[in-house]
Parts: sequence; C-alpha cells; structure tokens
Amino acid sequence: MNLSERLSKDRLAIFLFHGVVDESNYAVRNYTNKHIGREVFCQMMRELKENGRAVSMDEVVGYWEAGEKLPGRSFAITFDDGFENNYLVAAPILKDLEVPATFYVATDFIENNSMSWIDRIEYCLDQTGKGCLTFIWDGSEHRFRTNEDKILILDRIRARVKSDRSVDPDIVASDVFAQCGMDEIESNNGPLDSKMSWEQVRELSGHGNFTVGGHSHTHKILSYLEAEKLDFEVKTSINLLKEKAGIEPRHYSYPEGLEQCFSDDVAAFLEGFGVRCCPTAVDGINDLHDSLFKLKRITVV
Repeated sequence: MNLSERLSKDRLAIFLFHGVVDESNYAVRNYTNKHIGREVFCQMMRELKENGRAVSMDEVVGYWEAGEKLPGRSFAITFDDGFENNYLVAAPILKDLEVPATFYVATDFIENNSMSWIDRIEYCLDQTGKGCLTFIWDGSEHRFRTNEDKILILDRIRARVKSDRSVDPDIVASDVFAQCGMDEIESNNGPLDSKMSWEQVRELSGHGNFTVGGHSHTHKILSYLEAEKLDFEVKTSINLLKEKAGIEPRHYSYPEGLEQCFSDDVAAFLEGFGVRCCPTAVDGINDLHDSLFKLKRITVV
C-alpha cells in the first residue's frame, strides 16, 4: 500500500495500524496483515514524512476547534488495541523519524494480557489441522482442511459478528475451541498477541511525541451495548488509565470502528467523560466539516 497516495493538499489522512513485528511469515495467523513487518512499516513512515506533514491527534483537535485548516498533506499515525510490539518495534522507529503517534489501548488487554475474540479464534484454527464448524446463525457445516479453508471461515465469522448485535463474539470463540477439541486460551505471549504492560504504557505516554487514549475495556462494540454495559466499558477504561498510568484520556477510538459500531449516543457518552476526539475505522480522509467523533481513518494492511 502506497500511503502517500492518500495524502491531500487540503484534507487530513489518519492512518490506522494495529501492530508492527520483526517478521510477518504466518500462514493463517495474521492473514489480514494486521501486524506489518518492521521494514515495511519503516519504509511507509519514511515515505509519508518525505511527502507529507506529520501531526499529532492533539494538533488535529486544536486545528478543528479553532476552525483552522491543517497544513497541506497532513497525516496522523494511530494504533489500536495496545500490542506490545507497538512499544518494542513501532515506537523506536517513530522516535527516530520524529513522527508523532496516538496509541488507543483496551485496558483489559493491558491489565490481563488478554486476547480479542478474533485473535483467539485465529489461534485455534491455526493450531487445528482439519475439522468442521457449525455456527448458531446458520447451522451449516463449514469444513476445513487447508489454510485457504480456514481463512474463508475466519472472514465469514468476522463479517457476521461485526454486523449482528445478537451474536456474542466471546461465546463464538469458546464454541470454536470446543468444536476443535482444544482447551480455550485467553492470553498468549507471542509477538502477535502480547500486550503492553502498564509501565510501558506510562513510558509511551510520557514521550513528547506520543499520546495514549482509550479503546474500551474489553473491546466490545460500544453501539451494541445496553446503557449499563456501555457505562462499565467506558468508565472502567478511563478509570484504569488514570489509576495505572496517570492518563486523563482526551482521546479514544471505537472498537471495530465500522459505521454500525458507533453512534451519536455513544459519542455523547464519551464526551461526558472528557473525551474530545474519537476516530472511527471507516475508510476516508477528513476536512473541518467532519465531527471529531466521526473522523475517518485508513486501515493499513
């Protein structure tokens, strides 16, 4: 992906990353390229800096609230979830190039080194040779023997869970492990799964070019939650960031971030906790007419 092609003389491009790893040579795991190789990421950052102007999300808020246009070909770098490779691999590259970045962390991931539902399912299928899965939403048999079979199933699971609020992704993950005859895991220390410690979060937040924001507590889709569960997800994440890292989060991002994954009510709720900006994962670039709670991002894969 040539990121420089998404830069604009009068609009803002916000790039969404998840992870950067030393090597990316997986077959099933990381098939979406959620974790980009170190050298590819380094080249991306160099090209962006040569062809555009890096801005922080604090600068974005400042320009938006002042009603002033950003400098031409401005871009911002963001990371979601809180993977340790953000700290170990991506941050040193960003420091060397003096590129600011914002890291949105899911606090349960940090607190317990926990894995998302889809990472657990990917891990399970990667470790299973062959088998057959059925799902509550269709009852059909989905047989898999090859990596291509597994990837097709993973795509179907992703699409269904993200579009159907009646489906509990954690139940789906547990069911996949059970059908594959594997003991379910909640945590893993591999490069695709290990999360930052609170000490690492504090260190990132203390660096002048880096900002840490919230991303819910357990990575639930916020627009799908009833009021009590929404309150728990947001309040817990904000309180933990304050207590464990000394961060008063003004920045947040919506888990999953697709159009159905956030709402005006969710944005208003976050704003009530002092959040001033919450970008989405809807693809596109932004101008001053866009709400700070509906900013588009370009997912880098």
